[in-house]
Amino acid sequence: MMTKRFLIAISILAGLLPGRLHGQLKPLIPPQGTTRAVIVGVSEYSNERIPRLQFAHADADAFARFLRSEAGGAVPENQIKLLTNRQATQGQMAAALTWLLEESKEGDMALIFFSGHGDMETQTVMNHGFLLTHDAPASTYMAGGAFPVFYLQSIVQTLSTQRKAQVALITDACHAGKLAGSANRGAQATAQLLAEQFANEARLLSCQPDEFSAEGAQWGGGHGVFTYFLLDGLTGLADANQDQTVTLLELQRFLEDQVPAAVAPTSQIPLVSGNKGMKMARVNEGVLAALKERRAVVSAHISNTVAFRSVAVYNPEDSTVQAMYSRFQSALSQKRLLPPAEDDAYSLYITLRKQPAAVSLHNEMRRSLAAALMDEAQQAINDYLAANPLELRRRWSFDARYEQFPTYLQKAAEVLGETHFAYRDLQTKALYFNGLNLRLRGERERNRDLYRQADSVQQQVLASDPNAAYAYNELGLLARRMRSFETAATHFQQALALSPTWVLAETNLCATLVDLMRPAEAEASCRRALQYDSTFALAHHNLGAALAEQQQWDAAIASLQKALSFDDQYYLTYWKLGDVYYAADNKEQALNAWKGCIALEPTYIPALFNAGIVCRELMRPEEALSYFQQVAATDPNDVGAWVEIAELHTDAGLLDQADTALQEAFRLSPDSPDVYYAAARLHCAQKSFTRALSELAIAVGLGFDNKQRFLSDAIMSPLYKKKEVKRWLKACKN
Repeated sequence: MMTKRFLIAISILAGLLPGRLHGQLKPLIPPQGTTRAVIVGVSEYSNERIPRLQFAHADADAFARFLRSEAGGAVPENQIKLLTNRQATQGQMAAALTWLLEESKEGDMALIFFSGHGDMETQTVMNHGFLLTHDAPASTYMAGGAFPVFYLQSIVQTLSTQRKAQVALITDACHAGKLAGSANRGAQATAQLLAEQFANEARLLSCQPDEFSAEGAQWGGGHGVFTYFLLDGLTGLADANQDQTVTLLELQRFLEDQVPAAVAPTSQIPLVSGNKGMKMARVNEGVLAALKERRAVVSAHISNTVAFRSVAVYNPEDSTVQAMYSRFQSALSQKRLLPPAEDDAYSLYITLRKQPAAVSLHNEMRRSLAAALMDEAQQAINDYLAANPLELRRRWSFDARYEQFPTYLQKAAEVLGETHFAYRDLQTKALYFNGLNLRLRGERERNRDLYRQADSVQQQVLASDPNAAYAYNELGLLARRMRSFETAATHFQQALALSPTWVLAETNLCATLVDLMRPAEAEASCRRALQYDSTFALAHHNLGAALAEQQQWDAAIASLQKALSFDDQYYLTYWKLGDVYYAADNKEQALNAWKGCIALEPTYIPALFNAGIVCRELMRPEEALSYFQQVAATDPNDVGAWVEIAELHTDAGLLDQADTALQEAFRLSPDSPDVYYAAARLHCAQKSFTRALSELAIAVGLGFDNKQRFLSDAIMSPLYKKKEVKRWLKACKN
């Protein structure tokens, strides 16, 4: 069966060397100099919302094997960095490209091959296209985990102009599937961006604009059809004049003959431009003969290999260096990256950097350490961007890991150096985590000054990166904490302008619109969020809240129950469900929901208090008393709990205990009308009616006006016929 991809751009970039004569032929793999390659293939993505590809990793593996072969130049293993699937994170790709930058010299060949998804969320002014690495988020690409095309521009320009190396960039990054930028034709826009940024060089594209590019098992056991025939052509099948070289023109004609015929009746016509006399490969007769024989018998089989191949060279006679380097690798694998972790990778790196015998290891260790530091922090960012319920609860519970992430990112930037292409981005994300930690501390300490400091830090993030949607989202959360709801809504909308399908930002906007008493707009916002991710529990929760504000009780209950079906560990959903059941006059179900909340968060006072209230209304005073006592134990300054305890003791005839509770209530709030009303009840129960009348008068004077409660309160019945009470009842509006 043929699987279809969108436009696949294969761009070959040849660096223009000084003194090169017009029309002079230059082979892809030069006779002098060293060939190095970074090869990345991603079929599997950590975020399940990014469509899987079938053979991107196989294309990468096949290209690496071609380079190792005689036909591809017999490139040694230690001059190829192959990253496929789980190994192909943004951090590891950055480390591999850093290696390519640092090792390439004049006359060398630098090859970059990428096969996977490409996308662009929005057609922004800066037109940021991205290559989606394994740890890419499903949206909000600027937050990391997706490799920016402008990084490639910087890398290729440095290689060709400063290092004076010959460069070949091959990207297969425009596949079919529902991506964040689908509405903006993000995959095609990214391919066009690659072509535009490197427009002065030779390019090979797998098909014409708006055509599909196919992949399938029938091509070599599993390849993109274009890559399959590209490799055949480079191996020698494209050598039409049999001069043992393959030129760009010969490769173009071969691809135009083979690819359309292979996919017919579907249209797929490769597009090739550049110096058609450019030598793309030399032909090895033995390899070509073997290829022809295999083609006649059976298609080659490409294994599904996940690998990051890198060979470090060190002095095998220095056992101290060997042992320390082994400890360094162990620390990386066990994520013991920084102090105070025992035998951490950073400390070992610093120590080995001072060892002359380990000089050949310095750069490799630096790149590996930086990649590990970046990957650890990026995973937390990705989990948050994906609205992972576990990661959200970690944030809400003030997980100590977040204190480490600014240090991880700053250390990664320090290790790579100020001239590195990712340095500014790492510093920006470190700033973001610093601001996030200030907000989390502010929530823990209920400190608005910390919120203001956090706001200032996130503004610095935006000054560094105006497209940081995650910073706008954080500013929205800070504005909500400070109850500046209009400002919060604006910030969430700014986040969505940059990342239109980001479910978390849309869900936060929904909650803010509920705060602003605009429930219909909130409902529309949450329904959009659920179009992006129908399994996101918080979106169902906030939709339930928006529906409840419109008194659509049944729909609200259904939405909240849906939220629990996706995440039954979020205690606030149980709490909100209890509120909706109570509003719908289903008190038993309300109590059950609040009990669910308390089971997850035993000290959550609103649920404890509400459970006490409904138990009292259901004539279960002992159970009600238990809940109010739990409130008082959790927060001894909760006046309402002491009032309820006093009233329940009064109802039970435990007048001394009622008096004790009232004394505590008076101490905490001497001017509360509810406290005076509870005192009047106690005095009625004690048959001290004059004093009860006095306390009731004070309660009324302080604002008590609940006529219905008073007339339904049997303990207060001795006061009903008092003329002062009759005058109050006549004047009372409630």
